[in-house]
Amino acid sequence: MLIISGQTPQKDDYIPEDITEQIELVVEKINAIILENHTLSKNIVKMNVYLTNADFLGPLSNVLSNFYGDNKPAMTLVIVAGLIHPKFKVEIDSIVAIK
Repeated sequence: MLIISGQTPQKDDYIPEDITEQIELVVEKINAIILENHTLSKNIVKMNVYLTNADFLGPLSNVLSNFYGDNKPAMTLVIVAGLIHPKFKVEIDSIVAIK
């Protein structure tokens, strides 16, 4: 099992303002960790998603559908008052099966 801690929407000093960009960045970071560990994104079995606004559910659904297609892991989604950085709008952690 590969357990990926919460990934945030920051790369170096860059934090996008747009929620879609933030979600894409988080998913790209998760995918990079998956590839570094010689497994596939289709092996994600569980995701915990933290959003700062329920209005972000549409963009989240679109990005996850684009990246993962028919792979639908178990998911917990929580709307939170805030994350570790005031500009962060999303954080995602994952559990991936390694075969």
